[in-house]
Amino acid sequence: MSRHTPPLRRGKIRNLILAIVFFILGVIGVLIPVMPQIAFFIMSAIFLSLVFPSVRRAIRRFRHRHPRLEKIYREWRHRRIRKRQERIRKGKDL
Repeated sequence: MSRHTPPLRRGKIRNLILAIVFFILGVIGVLIPVMPQIAFFIMSAIFLSLVFPSVRRAIRRFRHRHPRLEKIYREWRHRRIRKRQERIRKGKDL
């Protein structure tokens, strides 16, 4: 019997640890006015959504309720997809 942790489980554990670290940094950011807290809380929510489907659904509902944020998110995502596709095409041209 192998004692190695499966890769999927390791990824979930890593994402959970990152979520906790970013949440703690966000709390520290609330206490120390120089540190940004919103960015850390958003990163924490993103990593939690990778581990828990309920958090992912809550984020999706939040985006649905706030159409301006949804529009910004979709534009950002489309830009990233286009950029990635351009890089892939350039790699094939070499």
